[in-house]
Amino acid sequence: MYIFRYASQPPADKPVCIALQQAPLGKGGIDFFPAEGVSKNMLTRLGDTIVARVKGGTTTVLITEYHMFDAVIDPIDLRIDRIDTSPAIMRNFAVVATPEPAPAIESSQAPVALKLIAHLQRIGDVESTEGWVGEHDGTKRLEGFSVVWDKKPAGVDLVYTSTVAGSGPSPNVPTGVFTGTRGKSLPLVSAGFSLVGPNRHLFELSGHIVFSGASPQLVVANQMMYGPTGTEPLVALHISITPVTKMNAARYKSPWENSALTQKISSTGQMA
Repeated sequence: MYIFRYASQPPADKPVCIALQQAPLGKGGIDFFPAEGVSKNMLTRLGDTIVARVKGGTTTVLITEYHMFDAVIDPIDLRIDRIDTSPAIMRNFAVVATPEPAPAIESSQAPVALKLIAHLQRIGDVESTEGWVGEHDGTKRLEGFSVVWDKKPAGVDLVYTSTVAGSGPSPNVPTGVFTGTRGKSLPLVSAGFSLVGPNRHLFELSGHIVFSGASPQLVVANQMMYGPTGTEPLVALHISITPVTKMNAARYKSPWENSALTQKISSTGQMA
């Protein structure tokens, strides 16, 4: 289940409509449930909402934007969120901390080597071989990033997307490709990550994502991650990919235990 929301307010004399329909790709189907005031799956004003139910497999949504004028305006923001149906929706749901057990068999599987390159506000490009950038309690915004997986095995890849403030989500890009902007002083307000390929089940994606003024969130694969209101800028990011193992592993340490000041500043960075 997904919820599509029109999250912009264009001028009254320059309306922009967004139409949703199923595209002829994939084997699944989509049922659309428009909210009151929404007709023909057409979102026309701030707050217009459509709930979509995906069934029968993977499918695709065709999103069409209609401009009723010739002038150029700021991009329209279409907010897309997955509706959580996990136990986390229960009022009494809580993460219970348990004592750290001693590993019976310590796994030799270590996270794969990832390099994260990000463009930080007023700093430029920073590069980290630890798989993380930024400061979880900092204020410098991430304006774009790329993930480099140098020794990536065949049959698997990491794809990711981001949303620049004032725009909709960007297309998914594979490792090594930059998403976001450089030098435009536009923060990222969301990001999403997924493993793809026939061998993706042999790896596990994890990490943390931090938006300004909010607590760090665990990265959830195949889901766009936002701050509490959806407008908070991204200030820190950590991505880890680990080979799947059934053996007990040693405790995973938070990436924030290392100082962000040890990150390497790229000579190709541009000032925001």
